Amino acid sequence: MGPDEAMRSLLLLGQVALDAGDYESAVEAYASALQIEPNETALYNLGSLRARGLGGRRDFVEAARLFHQAELLGNERAGKLCGKCMFDHIHEGFDGRSPADLYAAMAVFVTRVYPEAADQRAEVNHGLFAIASTHLDRGEHAEAAKVLRAAAEFGNDGYAQYYLAMLYDAGAGLQRNALAALYWLDRAVDDGAADVAREDRDGMIEAFRQGLSAAEFREAMTTLSGWCETGTTDVPHDQAKADRWREAAA
Repeated sequence: MGPDEAMRSLLLLGQVALDAGDYESAVEAYASALQIEPNETALYNLGSLRARGLGGRRDFVEAARLFHQAELLGNERAGKLCGKCMFDHIHEGFDGRSPADLYAAMAVFVTRVYPEAADQRAEVNHGLFAIASTHLDRGEHAEAAKVLRAAAEFGNDGYAQYYLAMLYDAGAGLQRNALAALYWLDRAVDDGAADVAREDRDGMIEAFRQGLSAAEFREAMTTLSGWCETGTTDVPHDQAKADRWREAAA
């Protein structure tokens, strides 16, 4: 039996097994088909089974990898399902995950699903930002803030830092904290988002100067410097910024 005949036979076996609800046999048939060559139908159907946990353990990353390969062969729906798998992967145990955990999870996803990506860190940040945007569109500000913090702190993504600062300034999903907002705006200027962040950062510093006495301004900048020195829930340890705000206080 030649490769083409073997492929047709395995795809038929996979479809018959799917129709019968014999998911383990379907997984076996499609996996065997992919050992012959990449096939859009086998990739798509096996990805669907992996995403749903049928015929084996649920694995959103493996499902996404299969969907992405199907997308490269022209299946647009597979591309959308790849994105859904990314969202579901990041949200497994979401409440118990820290921003560092979320960043690590996205890094694993990108490594396995997009090994061809020239800039892996940029791809990680892009994925996290896309998920945060979905939460923002839904009005889920606390969830968006957690995902943005992952890209902002561990991916050094200026635009994630900027939007995180906006959430702190508005008190949306986070306790309102103008000093934390100022910290993240200043990071955003340094990390590639000066086009959107510089004016807001400078305006916030000026608002502090105009709205506070000289002693109060020094106290605020000293407080922010101390947060950067030790690290807090809202501001990570950042010695360079600790020195920057200590100088501002002086």
